Amino acid sequence: MESGTDGASRKGALIPVPESSDDFRNNILVPLLSAHLYDESKQCFTYKSAVLIQNPNLEEKYNALRAKKRGMGYSEEDLKEIYGFLLFEDVNKAKELGETGVLNGNSTCSTLGDPAKGVYLSMYSDCVDLHRWPHEKSGYIAIIRLTQGRVQTVSENFTPNLSAPTEGFDCHMSDQLLSVSSKNSSFRAFERTQFYIYELLDDGSGETAPSPSFACPFAIVSFSYKDSKATLLARQEQR
Repeated sequence: MESGTDGASRKGALIPVPESSDDFRNNILVPLLSAHLYDESKQCFTYKSAVLIQNPNLEEKYNALRAKKRGMGYSEEDLKEIYGFLLFEDVNKAKELGETGVLNGNSTCSTLGDPAKGVYLSMYSDCVDLHRWPHEKSGYIAIIRLTQGRVQTVSENFTPNLSAPTEGFDCHMSDQLLSVSSKNSSFRAFERTQFYIYELLDDGSGETAPSPSFACPFAIVSFSYKDSKATLLARQEQR
């Protein structure tokens, strides 16, 4: 994965991470592997070339909002840092995160809130798509540094009247989250394990920032997926 870091002083730089490095093992693999929902994912996914995203503007916005919310009385639990994940087919689309941040309208999902007013991020690195992983699929996963802030639990809304961001909160999560397990289909698990992150403006308009500061792009990693059952069947046929 090419880095393309020319002229990126305060915009966004993509810093290659060698697969043999401690950075790759600790900063790339650990967040991915610790966020698997399905037990078989460890055998099915291969994570390869990666880049770290360095964008001082996005990082300053992220840290400034954390400081502001801490001053407003947010608890350390509210400000706990975690990771969210996004799937990309096109590496250039993934790289754009390093310049723009995660923009509202990034998802077709709408059950937790109006996608035009916030962003959807997956909680699990192996559950970033509605559909079951096809054998020999490849693509890119963006790792997003995330502060949930204050979370409003909501019922999934399947009506055309989309749920608005909740005043006094920063994130919506499904009230069905605790029902999710590795026995769920990828379709059902994906819908119920989304973060809906938004940043309401302070002017009382109900409008939101175009890219919520609490979602800060951290890294992009390429992956390949091989279905363990398909691989086993192929080996048996070769005997």
